[in-house]
Amino acid sequence: MRLIINTTTLSGTGVSQVAISFINECIAFPENEYYVFLSSTVSKEINEKAFPNNFHFYSFDFHPLYGINGFKTRKRLKDLEKQINPDLVFTVFGPACWTPNSKHITGFANSYYVFPDSPFFKVIGFKDKLRIFLLKLGHRFFLKKNGEYFICKTDAMSAGLSRYLNISSNKVFTVSNTFSKIYENFKQSDFNRKILLNKEVTEFRFLILASYDVHKNLTILNEVIPLLKEKLSDINVKFILTINENIFAEKFTLIAQDYIINLGRVPIDSCPQLYSECDAVFLPTLIESFSANYPEAMIMEKPIMTSDLPFAKSICEDAALYFDPMNPEDIVIKIMEFVRNENLRDGFVKAGLNRLQHFGDASTRAKRYLEIFKELL
Repeated sequence: MRLIINTTTLSGTGVSQVAISFINECIAFPENEYYVFLSSTVSKEINEKAFPNNFHFYSFDFHPLYGINGFKTRKRLKDLEKQINPDLVFTVFGPACWTPNSKHITGFANSYYVFPDSPFFKVIGFKDKLRIFLLKLGHRFFLKKNGEYFICKTDAMSAGLSRYLNISSNKVFTVSNTFSKIYENFKQSDFNRKILLNKEVTEFRFLILASYDVHKNLTILNEVIPLLKEKLSDINVKFILTINENIFAEKFTLIAQDYIINLGRVPIDSCPQLYSECDAVFLPTLIESFSANYPEAMIMEKPIMTSDLPFAKSICEDAALYFDPMNPEDIVIKIMEFVRNENLRDGFVKAGLNRLQHFGDASTRAKRYLEIFKELL
């Protein structure tokens, strides 16, 4: 099979990680010829020299949608497809913003469009609601125009996408997200330096491994931290963020900043080490398609605290302590229970290791993708 893997639309951490994992896993399937279109973000994480001769890489500096540079990107995509003449084009996450002549399958992960009842829509203003509404219309147009078949991460997302695009469910496939192979292969002894400073005796570290976005609900920490400081004075709770420094300075109060360690963007291959230096994972997110943070925390044997919402509970089940992400008081009560009760945390870790069997690993995910491609051909 001659396969184009298109990542030119990707810049976010989570979606890029899925793409990078899939590209690396394809090495184990040498019967195919791979033509990989790299966005600038994905390109930074791919060592092209580590791949065999059946991989061909093409780097793109600009997203295919926006302005004159986007027009140039689309033209190059079309020209390369004509030159390569693939059996199938896989846009890891769309819309692709161009329409291949070959059979085309598109990944979809925009939960805004398929979960309209999320509390996320209660915290954004009219302008953001209008922006999402217009994007929803535009993306629906491009998804239907550019795509033919689709892949989602959960059955709920697949059903929602079928409704959103008004297409047959037979054109939408489900392949569960999971952790990348770097987590399976991680050995702390292989990492020659720590990312964080040595931890104080009374310090408890919550990792929030995410880019800044309103739906991640990170600014709830501005309300949580003062309450936590008042009620949990004997334990020094720190939150580890990985967001842009300018956004951090703008969005978080000075009081909150005193209890946050912001590292900025962390390279994907450093993420397992970062998990190992933290005590637990904290995700106050309001809406997701499928956050890889959940299986990553499970395989790294870190207990999880997250939002009491259907998308989170469908993934974690009994492997997390849930809280109301809109209620700082409830979050603080749950944090106090969580950090003071080691047996409770150990129970979540054990449940997480059992839950991992449901997701499979990165190799299983890649194999399932390729099986779907062959079915379509």
